[in-house]
Amino acid sequence: MRDVVKSRDSSQNGGNRKRRRRRQNLSLYYTAVFFLVIVVGIILSLTVFFNVTEVTVDGESIYSSSEIIAASKIKSGDNLVRLNSSKAENSILKSLVYIDTATVSKKFPDKVEITVTPSEEFANVEYGSGYLLISKNGKILSFLQTAAKDYPVIKGCETTNSEPGSFIKCEDEEKEKAFYFLIETMLAEGVVEKITLIDISDRYNLSVVYDDRITVELGSQNDLAYKLRFSYMLVNEKISINKRGKLYMKGNNSNEASFVEEVPVTTAPETSPDTETTGNTDNQREEPAETTAPPETTVPEETTVETTTAVTESLPPVGIVPSVQ
Repeated sequence: MRDVVKSRDSSQNGGNRKRRRRRQNLSLYYTAVFFLVIVVGIILSLTVFFNVTEVTVDGESIYSSSEIIAASKIKSGDNLVRLNSSKAENSILKSLVYIDTATVSKKFPDKVEITVTPSEEFANVEYGSGYLLISKNGKILSFLQTAAKDYPVIKGCETTNSEPGSFIKCEDEEKEKAFYFLIETMLAEGVVEKITLIDISDRYNLSVVYDDRITVELGSQNDLAYKLRFSYMLVNEKISINKRGKLYMKGNNSNEASFVEEVPVTTAPETSPDTETTGNTDNQREEPAETTAPPETTVPEETTVETTTAVTESLPPVGIVPSVQ
């Protein structure tokens, strides 16, 4: 009886081992099939499926849709999976100067949409003996011998590039950050109108000139939005339109500022003595007259001196710079 039982146990164990092997083989088979399907799917996706059949352009521009598509270098039949959107966007920005932004979107299974925004002329950046006309995003649009009218001049960047289609880069990386931050803040605060000069020569003391007459010392980038907004209000509402000078912003959201007015002082020229002449009578022989030359007189040019008008009043919600009428 024992031998029979042992024989049955041996046959059962053998059957269990066979079933386990079959399950393992099936698992390996299904795994192999799964990976094969994935590989085939990838190959088909990169070759047969998801090929571009249509490219559309959205957004206003001086360029035609065909010009924008050509600049993107996207062609019918290109594979969407392999399409490099960033490369296409950069190609558009570099080739078409008056496009400021370009976004390439894949619309599976077979479409591409390109969205563009036009470049808007914004400022003249000093460069060598001329100027670089740039957009609001800092894109170089053209090189000019003289600054374009109606746009402010930006000085102090010392840009390292001048190629139209590229973006402004300053020699000093920190100045470059200040350059873009100042422009971005000015646009966000809506204080661009009447600004004629932007100076970032000293990144710790940024300044702008309003209406060619009021220089605003902004200091560092701290509280820049507040200082721009506050100074813009003071220049347009609190300082007389016929005054020139410097406006110093205190920052730290302080409701105070100080204005130093430039007062032209003209000195009148000195009076020269009369010329003395000695001569003979008609009956006498004429002799050369003796002449006493007047002393040299120097007429001083009109000079400008600064007198300080300090802040004497503070009104909510912002301070006030009193102007002497």
